[in-house]
Amino acid sequence: MSNKVLIVDDEATLRLVFRKILTKAGFAVLEAPDGAAGLAQAEEALPSVILLDWVMPGLDGPEVCRRIRANPQLSESQIIMLSSRSELDDRVRGLDAGADDYLVKPCETKELLARVRSAMRIHELKRQLREKATQLQETVAKLEELAHQREEFTAVLVHDIRSPLTTVYGALELMELRSDELGALDDNLRHIIQHGYRTLDHIMKLVNEVLDFSKAEAGGETLDLEWVPIAELIREAAAQISLTAERKGLRLQADCPLDSLTLLLDRGKMLRAIGNLLSNAVKFTPEGGTVTLRAERVEGAGLNAGKTFVAVHVEDTGPGIPAKDLPYIFNPYYQARQRARQLGTGLGLAIVQRIAAAHGGQASVQSAEGVGTAFTITLPVIASCPVAEPQAQA
Repeated sequence: MSNKVLIVDDEATLRLVFRKILTKAGFAVLEAPDGAAGLAQAEEALPSVILLDWVMPGLDGPEVCRRIRANPQLSESQIIMLSSRSELDDRVRGLDAGADDYLVKPCETKELLARVRSAMRIHELKRQLREKATQLQETVAKLEELAHQREEFTAVLVHDIRSPLTTVYGALELMELRSDELGALDDNLRHIIQHGYRTLDHIMKLVNEVLDFSKAEAGGETLDLEWVPIAELIREAAAQISLTAERKGLRLQADCPLDSLTLLLDRGKMLRAIGNLLSNAVKFTPEGGTVTLRAERVEGAGLNAGKTFVAVHVEDTGPGIPAKDLPYIFNPYYQARQRARQLGTGLGLAIVQRIAAAHGGQASVQSAEGVGTAFTITLPVIASCPVAEPQAQA
């Protein structure tokens, strides 16, 4: 920590008095008899505090102050203007010239030391802030470089995984075809091949989730917006999962009374978000259970008073999620674990949250063990475009 104090004053007696007081207090004191010499001393020594007289031959205090403030190397130096002028206008002029404080001569020893010590503390705080800012910039640069490297690594990894998966998929198709031609495709072999297909599809889904999440983290979600009827979106999302639910013996319900409401959405991404929630619901709901997809209009409250939202709910009658896992359920790579339940990579829910946020909305969850889980995507309604009524045939 620097403790240099530069006294710039054309009165030798005052410099002597100030030097004795400040030296006794432990400060390293420098002196200059006029503005030009003071400016040169300041540029060479870079003092923490400068006591600068207002009236001097040649360069006066305000001019020296302006020149010091124009020097980036002296940006942290604290300037205390010295003057026998005590009027408010004079103090304002001194502060406007760039001074940090104003001291009227003659002054008491206690006041001088208090002002200098205060200026020293401010100088040290500014120095620390500058160092922290520099460290922060360096950290941000390193994080950006690491993110770039991770993005490149993820892209290469996904490519290297997809290629052999495609080969294995082709081999399974060829095996199925040849076995059928040779009459060797019995139920056991068909079951093995179908299991292989499902496993490959699952791995490919995980790979795509990793790639999608990596892209979203690198540059955020890029949306291809269009006006989408919300009822149409609900029906389409339900249709995509209906066969899977039927095969598992689940009851799938879809309800959306908002036939006349459209939202400005990226249809594909929003279908992906709702589809992820539906896939989880179907996956973790036992046979005979119910999965419900519904949408409703919600009026904002509190800070959102006066705003209108559409809430898309995906509810299941599965085992529920432990309360300790709920705060982390949308965190990337987090796995909520139960004896009979695992949430895979956790990226599917993180992607849901990012898609919702990209649309100005949010994703949330409520769950009770032994009862079920309800995920909700809440989206703002903005200047909606009503669905056109079909025209009557002439």
